Amino acid sequence: MVMENFVFALAALLISVIALGLAAWQIHVARGANHLPVVLDAFKTSNYPEWFEAQEYILNRLSREHAAGCAWRDLPQQARDQVNTIGLFYDDLGKLIAHQVIGEDLVIGSYGDSIVHLWDALAPYVYAERAHMPDFWVYFEDLAVRTANTSTRAVYAKLRLRKRPPRRQPDAA
Repeated sequence: MVMENFVFALAALLISVIALGLAAWQIHVARGANHLPVVLDAFKTSNYPEWFEAQEYILNRLSREHAAGCAWRDLPQQARDQVNTIGLFYDDLGKLIAHQVIGEDLVIGSYGDSIVHLWDALAPYVYAERAHMPDFWVYFEDLAVRTANTSTRAVYAKLRLRKRPPRRQPDAA
């Protein structure tokens, strides 16, 4: 009788542990599903022509047209609009990463070194703005630091991304 009770208690414990594991897994899956629309919307934003125009402006024209000591608030509206397109986007992604809503590998693997290049181009203007607003775009800066410390190749290796080179050379035109 004692042995039967022990077996019964052990089986009940095993079932409870399995149920707890399944519940934790369901919470994990549901949490990810809740964030999917946010992630997809963010990725869609970075595919618009305005995104590419803003990126080109920041990397190739901003520093030629406006002194590096100029605060964000002192930029002309057109320049500030271009800067906001990139800065607000990466600041928001940085928030999602810092608060562990999404994994940094997703963002670093998707945007890679462009995060660092864009931060480096914007940093003088952001730091000048911080004289007025000390926490201005701190999440973007954190994202840039994380990205600089993590190579995209390391992210791809961790994900075990595979390659499929061309099977034949394209026809010459």
